[in-house]
Amino acid sequence: MSSLLSKSFDALINITTSQKNRDSTKYRPFKLVRPKRQPHLQFYGYGVSGEWLIQFAEQNCPEELYDRDDVGYKCMAAIRAYELVADLTTINTLDRKLCFNPKDGLVPPEWIAVYDGVYDDILSDEELLAIKIDTIHVLAVCSDEEDSFEERPVQGQMDYMTKLIGHGPQWWMGCRDSRS
Repeated sequence: MSSLLSKSFDALINITTSQKNRDSTKYRPFKLVRPKRQPHLQFYGYGVSGEWLIQFAEQNCPEELYDRDDVGYKCMAAIRAYELVADLTTINTLDRKLCFNPKDGLVPPEWIAVYDGVYDDILSDEELLAIKIDTIHVLAVCSDEEDSFEERPVQGQMDYMTKLIGHGPQWWMGCRDSRS
């Protein structure tokens, strides 16, 4: 009898240990490599257009939007879309950021100079007027700062958000320098 009890106890311990190991990975932040430090904060998230945000709100929470002719319609729709994505994914660290969106993936130094307001010695007035800075809305799940990086979501939340948005996340350089 004691042998049977001992085997049952051992089996219970193995099941409990196995369950704990599975549960602990379930709540661990998703795996991500922090990028090389840049002049501005970098955000890991999903680039979306203003049009995408508006369409998402119109499809999923039209009752919460202003009349389409209202001057604040686009802004309110974008806010409602962000709030709904945050609610659906349960990512409490989700944030909206304006980030650089260069065509080749490399942010030109002139863009950084213009956003930082240190272009007087670098660019002439003609050069400054000729610069077209491409930006994008990013639904950011974390940044490259220590605290934010450590509080990133779990893999299941990222999988759901990727399905919701329709494409995967990537690192983006923010337009404003928040390091100082």
